Amino acid sequence: MELLILLAAIKQLPSAIGATRAPDLKGDLCSKIFFPDGPLLFQTQSVDTIDLTRGDWIADVHKLHRAAVRLERIADGSRVRMVRSWTFTANRNLLSQSRFYPHITNIGMVDAMYERVVTAFSSTLGRYQYLCSLTIRDLLIDRPFRNTLVSLPMLEELTLENCDIHARDSVLLNLKNFSISGTGTSEESLELVSPVRLQILRIDGWGDTIPLMTGFGAQRFSHLSQLSLNTVSDLELFLRFLTQCPRLEGLSVGYFSHDGCTPFPSYVCAETIPLLQSIDAPLDFVRALTPNRPVRDVIVRPGYPESLSAEVTLAVLDISNASVPVRSLVLPSTYPTVVSLNTMSSLFPGLTSLSMEIHCEEPMQFGCGGGIAFGCEPWIPEVDTRVPDICDAGAFNSLPPEEVSDTEEEQPSPAVHVTLETDKTMPDSVLLHEILSWICSGLVSLPAGIEVLRFPVRSYFSGSTELSEGHQHQVVATLSRMYPSLRELEMGYHNNPHWERNGALWKRKKSTHRSRHVTGSV
Repeated sequence: MELLILLAAIKQLPSAIGATRAPDLKGDLCSKIFFPDGPLLFQTQSVDTIDLTRGDWIADVHKLHRAAVRLERIADGSRVRMVRSWTFTANRNLLSQSRFYPHITNIGMVDAMYERVVTAFSSTLGRYQYLCSLTIRDLLIDRPFRNTLVSLPMLEELTLENCDIHARDSVLLNLKNFSISGTGTSEESLELVSPVRLQILRIDGWGDTIPLMTGFGAQRFSHLSQLSLNTVSDLELFLRFLTQCPRLEGLSVGYFSHDGCTPFPSYVCAETIPLLQSIDAPLDFVRALTPNRPVRDVIVRPGYPESLSAEVTLAVLDISNASVPVRSLVLPSTYPTVVSLNTMSSLFPGLTSLSMEIHCEEPMQFGCGGGIAFGCEPWIPEVDTRVPDICDAGAFNSLPPEEVSDTEEEQPSPAVHVTLETDKTMPDSVLLHEILSWICSGLVSLPAGIEVLRFPVRSYFSGSTELSEGHQHQVVATLSRMYPSLRELEMGYHNNPHWERNGALWKRKKSTHRSRHVTGSV
């Protein structure tokens, strides 16, 4: 009974301070509910103003008001010591609402309340002396705010998204994990993070790589183990930076912007990033950085223009020159043959996961929409003279249901027995059908320990490449007998269900979040 009362009390706490999300209370309650100095409920805080101006403006004012009051109350009380993580999403497009809603007399209250929220966050952030993780979106990083960031002694993880960084140099942040994206078009050097403790670095913005790497200069990153870049446009700068990261184990590069003048080297000395274990990058990067390194996991991203089968074949040969057996391989769109598939199996006998995108040429289909109606009377909104009732003391007296709890009821999935029917209809995706036939008939031999096998089809129309359920049953039944370690199988368009095995049972699962499961033994 005491436990039920405790849980009921905790569920009501969000209405007392306006916490945006209730924590997961599953597991050991004694160890999870309390910190040494307070409840777990206050550990994570967030304010998101991005969804405003899409509904009732009165509701927007009240939502901003609750956020401002919560920021002020937490910062002024003892609970500020309990907060370990903050996510703050500003909304620079929210300002000057009166220009777009002139019929609303008091629309300026939205702007004023938004300014109160931003001011409350910026002016109180320095009080969170136990803060470990911080995510900021769409906020101005000026000199005072940067000084506040530096003053947080426990901060280890920082994410900046779409922030204008005006303070380009000052005392460096001593972080373990740093992510940055969309910081503007300025190519001015950005000196922001110290290399002393940095372990994970993600640069996701198109124009962020050069300013940040220029700001790093020739500093050595003795602890950096994971590097993720959205774009590499300055090849010389990138290769130089790699020489500064002797402990790098994981590398991800989304896109290589060729300048037409600097050719990518066919080989990079193995003394550069000698501990590399995983690479997710365009074909040229994979070919140059995989040989003579302990790379176990490889993702070859499609090139621009589309990667050619001959180039992919050469990349496969280079990947096989890794200093350890490759266990996971993902290849871009290609046209596999019996010979190329068997060659791949012989080159990677220890492979446990293989994903190979199948290229299917299909006609584009276009539809016609309706015409534009002319002669309609312009819509003139009614004048809105309402005035929101704002009172700090009663800010949380009437909370919308979505702000009290984020518990989601998940409906149980229907179970259907899998039958072994042979599909007599030839699927439209002939190439995929041929590949599956080669494997099921033994014409192609996969590595004996294969656990994950994916053949996604590059196509824009799911109906034209979908294998019937009966045909999928037959493939799953055959391959599970041939390869006892197989536990996941994907075949067809990416929205088609894929198959997962749990013990002796296979599940057919949709790729969407709310999936429909089809279970049974094969």
